[in-house]
Amino acid sequence: MLRILHLNNKGRRQLKKLMITMLTSFILLAGCQSKDTKASEPKQAHSQHKIAIVTQSAQAFPYPNLLAQDERTYSLLVIGENEEQIPIEKNQKVTAHVKNILSLPTQEIAQKAYPELEISKSVAYILFNQTGIVHLSKNLSELISFLQKNPPAN
Repeated sequence: MLRILHLNNKGRRQLKKLMITMLTSFILLAGCQSKDTKASEPKQAHSQHKIAIVTQSAQAFPYPNLLAQDERTYSLLVIGENEEQIPIEKNQKVTAHVKNILSLPTQEIAQKAYPELEISKSVAYILFNQTGIVHLSKNLSELISFLQKNPPAN
């Protein structure tokens, strides 16, 4: 036996509204679950993603502006007056390996500018690679000796 359900006009309108609501919800739900993965999952690493990764590792160090820009160079913070006749920026033994040099006149200024470095009074040269401090020197000859024995990766 088959029963046929007879609906009056009010019941038909309610059923029609229900069907339209369900159909609209289904279409919206299907539209939100697109199978297109081009935007969300790149197949090859984009150059901007690589930069973001480098930036994140540099941000672990409290002063990323002091770090070397790449693995082929060092960066240098000079504290105090240079005792040499030639400015350190023109010393080829240093500039062959160091691309960025920041000079601060006193230890007090350096400590105020970079309090997390905890700079001692005996330190005059702080050498940085891409991730942090690699060498502390009291004098220029110590720094040059380190640079000659430990050139950055080429």
